[in-house]
Amino acid sequence: MAISIIDKRNIREVAEFMSFIKPDWWDFEGAYQQLQDASLLAKLIGWCMEEEGKIRGWILCAEFEGYSYLSIENLGYDENGTYVMEGQTEPLLRKAESYAKEKGYRNLKYVIGSTGMSCHGRELMNFADELKNLRSNGREHFDYFTGYGFKPSGFIPNCYGKDYHGIIMIKSLSPC
Repeated sequence: MAISIIDKRNIREVAEFMSFIKPDWWDFEGAYQQLQDASLLAKLIGWCMEEEGKIRGWILCAEFEGYSYLSIENLGYDENGTYVMEGQTEPLLRKAESYAKEKGYRNLKYVIGSTGMSCHGRELMNFADELKNLRSNGREHFDYFTGYGFKPSGFIPNCYGKDYHGIIMIKSLSPC
């Protein structure tokens, strides 16, 4: 068996295969476009806050239309020269949430580093147990986002370094 990179030489053949094997997900045109159009995967959008003509904060998001969610990639606020990511960013969070709802997205996603969390500094074992027993050890950022409605939903192990994990946070935008 040979493995080849998808490129201009075989992209049509791969798109034909995709539409043959799973026609309820892809027709040829859709598969062909998805294989070559990176903008279909994620589109960046962001907002900034200004005060007296100076930028004081920002939020950068990636839209994943196919999965119906908006991902917060990074955000921050200048609190008199100190970088913060909690309550001061709430107007930006509300703007992103409003935008996501207008687009019909069902979820907001955010990844928080494990600093100050019960899972930090050690290998993750059973992910379900880790999630069930996840605790904030006074981590203001985590506590703020859970208070805003985000729920820890998974991990990206070692994404920031050995035993420094990403905690996947999801906020449902669907009415209950």
